[in-house]
Amino acid sequence: MLRVIALIAGFTMAALAGAAPIPKSMKKTAVDWIPFEVGNKWEYTSTLDTTGTIVDAREVTAVESKDGGLNVTQQLNGSTQTYRKDDEGVAVTGMNKAKYKNPRFIIKPGMKEGDTWNWDAGGYIETRTVGKIETVTVPAGEFEAIPIKYEYVQNGAAFQSGTVWYSSGVGLVKIDYEGYSYVLKNYTAGGKSK
Repeated sequence: MLRVIALIAGFTMAALAGAAPIPKSMKKTAVDWIPFEVGNKWEYTSTLDTTGTIVDAREVTAVESKDGGLNVTQQLNGSTQTYRKDDEGVAVTGMNKAKYKNPRFIIKPGMKEGDTWNWDAGGYIETRTVGKIETVTVPAGEFEAIPIKYEYVQNGAAFQSGTVWYSSGVGLVKIDYEGYSYVLKNYTAGGKSK
């Protein structure tokens, strides 16, 4: 009988220990701003369209571990976009069969408010600046998301700017540029809607 009580007490203590908050010193520091797993799907609608028509659909179709990172293939409105996710961040590496000379980093590891980086697109420069995490409400729900402002400059003159919002574990939840927005309508994680 004492063994049964000791066993129950052990299970109870283990359950309580599992429910305790994780100490800050032990928390994982890397945030997964874009979950790249085969089958993950995102659908976006425009804020200018009251019918809820999908204007952008994305799906991860392949993920390959290589050289300490992931090479990812995503279908995007009939096109194929490739990414590289590693210790340097998340970079767009190509579109369809064309590879970018310089990877276009859209996410940097450990990024925080005020961080900035550039991408030389060969003819224009993209500058990205990280804002403060905020609550974003879109048709898919309410998300804590990090805004990243971007600006394209060519010959010293800005010609396009906007903001993208990423939510940890979900990915891109909103894009807003020059009066036009599209927002996440549905996210499906490998077959499970969120």
